[in-house]
Amino acid sequence: MPGDLYLLAGRYRLIERLGQGGAGTVWRAIDEVLDRQVAVKQVRVSDRLTPAQRADFANLAIHEARSAGRLRDPAIVLVHDVVLEGDQPWIIMDLVTGRSLDKVIKEQGPLPAAYVAAIGLRVLSALEVAHAHGMVHQDVKPANILLDADGSAMLTDFGIAAPMGGHADRFGSAGSPGYMAPERLNEQPSGPASDLWSLGASLYTAVEGRAPFERQLPAAVAAAVLLHEPPFPARAGRELGRLLMAMLAKDPAARPTAAQVRHVLHGLTGPATGARGRPAGGRSRRRLLLPAAVAAVAVLGAGGWYAAGALGPETGRFATAPDPCTLLTDTQAGELAKGRPERMRTRPDECQWLVRDGSRPGRRLIVRAWAEKPGADLGGPQVAQRRFDSEKTTRAAAKGRHLREIRGGVTELKGVGETAILQNRIKLHLNTNERGATDSVILFRTSNLLGEVVWHRDDVPSSDPEDKETAVAAARLVSASLAK
Repeated sequence: MPGDLYLLAGRYRLIERLGQGGAGTVWRAIDEVLDRQVAVKQVRVSDRLTPAQRADFANLAIHEARSAGRLRDPAIVLVHDVVLEGDQPWIIMDLVTGRSLDKVIKEQGPLPAAYVAAIGLRVLSALEVAHAHGMVHQDVKPANILLDADGSAMLTDFGIAAPMGGHADRFGSAGSPGYMAPERLNEQPSGPASDLWSLGASLYTAVEGRAPFERQLPAAVAAAVLLHEPPFPARAGRELGRLLMAMLAKDPAARPTAAQVRHVLHGLTGPATGARGRPAGGRSRRRLLLPAAVAAVAVLGAGGWYAAGALGPETGRFATAPDPCTLLTDTQAGELAKGRPERMRTRPDECQWLVRDGSRPGRRLIVRAWAEKPGADLGGPQVAQRRFDSEKTTRAAAKGRHLREIRGGVTELKGVGETAILQNRIKLHLNTNERGATDSVILFRTSNLLGEVVWHRDDVPSSDPEDKETAVAAARLVSASLAK
């Protein structure tokens, strides 16, 4: 463990340790090149990893920190740099001087519901930006929510963010018991709903002054998350309480979407909070009446969630995303992949057709589909287009070589949905630069639905990695199926 005044990468002088948790240690440091203070996170590396696993972990940490560094939102603590010394990753971030939400709760006790709703809106904004870039935070908790001097909230610690739909930390236990969604505790893939569950647990803690699954031992906390329902939050009021209970549903599909969470939280902030959500004049008054539009949002007895309002923003053609396994037939997939494919549903919004090369996977055709819901002021197609544009910008910025992965540029594609883009990438094998696994990826939008088609090959010469024709043909078949 380095001590104070340690010079990292010949540039960052560690001044003092600010905190330590399961994901690593955070230091206050001086950037001696730019003469400014920064926060430096020393990512925790498990002692149980083999040398090869440590190298893989370091490469993964660098890749994910770089991805997090592309996120831009007033509620996100910016990542500026990532440094590797030996096999130890370090992440350089903005130094935020505010106090963490957990410390504020410890000092002040339960917070006013309107103030908690304002905090929730800020953190939700940060999460929506991350989700639009295909990232999940994985460690939303009060300790990672910072409150500035004016009361505005920021979300920090994006260093362990992971690609959407991926499994939780492959090398450790990123996240905190009591704030990890049930699916993560069961080692299932993470998604936006997992982050929203963690946000719900954090806001519950803020408004009640205690965690929803508070127990003496971590194992008991995990068991409570998986098996028990939390008490209805007595201090939250009816609307916020119902929202928090819905966000803490065991089934990710039963939780409200980000747009629905925002709609309710927005209705709960009002004159009792300042311009940025800080309580005005001490403890805010509990709102007794909510606007009719907010009151029309209800939790169903079975755990589902719906938002009423026929005059609201346009929904779009797709109330729900179609089953991706129905968008291609096995015959079509076999013709495209040139073999007899094995169809498998890898997650609710994804279907794969796998053609094996002997005993090894050889070629894989992947189809994904998800429907966007209308927001407070945008229809479903507009929300989908905004996410599409964000993805297009992010993928274009990723062009070039990052470690052993090489990404091509983004090109527009005609004849697939209303708008579509194509990008090729190759990840070189560890022992050679001559061969690697390749993907031709097509992202498209049709009304409020986003779809993705990936043509994956496991062992391809790096001198000729592209095969976009197969991906384009598959995407056009999928698009035609959606048009029926």
